[in-house]
Amino acid sequence: MLVPTPEGKVLKAMREEHKLSMRKAGELIGISSSTIAHIENGRMNPPTKKKLEKFLNVYGGIKEKSFYERVRRFEDKQTPQSELIEIISHLPTTKVELLLNLAKNL
Repeated sequence: MLVPTPEGKVLKAMREEHKLSMRKAGELIGISSSTIAHIENGRMNPPTKKKLEKFLNVYGGIKEKSFYERVRRFEDKQTPQSELIEIISHLPTTKVELLLNLAKNL
């Protein structure tokens, strides 16, 4: 099961704030839209150093320090409920039904 990283979630939020599709963001950064998707959904590690700088230049021009501050604030906002919702949103229906039955019997 894939669980997006906080960095990936923040990058996705920044991309969406700037109303960029994955395709357009990829074109501007110089990578494929599938790479964008893999980073945002946890299939690939988030970019660092120069690669991260390319993302940040396209996503509003903030500095790396500001990005990691956003990541830290994002992590602080996570509650067990919101984390569970995030995990469930990536599960197939059969597993969601299994979890629902389990929760009903707690």
